[in-house]
Amino acid sequence: MILVEGDAGTGKSALISKGLGGPASKLGYILATGKFDDRMRCPLSGFSDAMTNLVKHIEKNKTGKMKMSAALIRDKLQDEFNREELEQIRSVLPECVGLFESSIDERRRTKVNLPTLSEAVLERDISFSSLGSALRRRSSAVVTGKEAISRTQFTIRRLLKVICSHLKGLVLFIDNLQWSDKATLELLRSIVLDGEIPSLLIVGAYREDEVPE
Repeated sequence: MILVEGDAGTGKSALISKGLGGPASKLGYILATGKFDDRMRCPLSGFSDAMTNLVKHIEKNKTGKMKMSAALIRDKLQDEFNREELEQIRSVLPECVGLFESSIDERRRTKVNLPTLSEAVLERDISFSSLGSALRRRSSAVVTGKEAISRTQFTIRRLLKVICSHLKGLVLFIDNLQWSDKATLELLRSIVLDGEIPSLLIVGAYREDEVPE
């Protein structure tokens, strides 16, 4: 993982986009970007933005090797994830569901009502209380707190592992990390420490003077 810091307007985003985007494209890698917005403090929003752009790139460029890679990714995802895990992905990375076929064999899948990652974070960290109006806790939740967060992180790491295994290389660039949230930082840490996700580079940019104490 690479972190780039600097004041606002110093060209961090342009440096990364041009400095990595051009070489990555020539090597056949994908550069997928996402960013956090100070006006929308939603858990994982910047990471979700990057994953959304990744899916759009895969779906848009269905020619040649990318067409084959998209098909392999879809087939592997269908074999790898069950209905419960698909719902986990849908709750935090909704655009990634587009990588799955719309029909799933119901005879092999069972649906379990799990809390979303946002709800688990709310139960764990009161600092996300401002999101309470947009979320409601489910009294019938099967798992909560640390276990729910851990499961969701594991599911996302498996998703990245499948995708990256069928790409030549992937660079995820997440901008404005100074406005990120605890859930994102914990997720990024778990991805970096995983060690089994091939051909993945995560790049983050942030304004040091705006990082919360």
